[in-house]
Amino acid sequence: MFDPDCTDRVALFRRRPSGDTLYRVFIYLEGPDLPFVNEVTYRLHETFSPPTRAITRSVSNSRCKITIWTWGIFTVRATIGDKTEGQITITHDLTYGQQISAPETVLKAG
Repeated sequence: MFDPDCTDRVALFRRRPSGDTLYRVFIYLEGPDLPFVNEVTYRLHETFSPPTRAITRSVSNSRCKITIWTWGIFTVRATIGDKTEGQITITHDLTYGQQISAPETVLKAG
């Protein structure tokens, strides 16, 4: 929900004509093995277009970060390729309720 490359805790949202609220969410990698990552393929919920996003790690995107707008929670699957051509697949349950209600969070229309 928050940009890992910024220090502020601003959560952006948009209201759709249907009344649904979309939230801006950042999906990225972190950890001590990050320098060994070559690429990552994120598999999002099937309602996203496209649902698969392939990112090559670079100096300007060292965390393989993507930004999405979503109205719900789902499981993200990430297939990570390392510099030795090995692969590992991990999953993460996307949630953001606690982050939105935290006292230090500022909600802004975006």
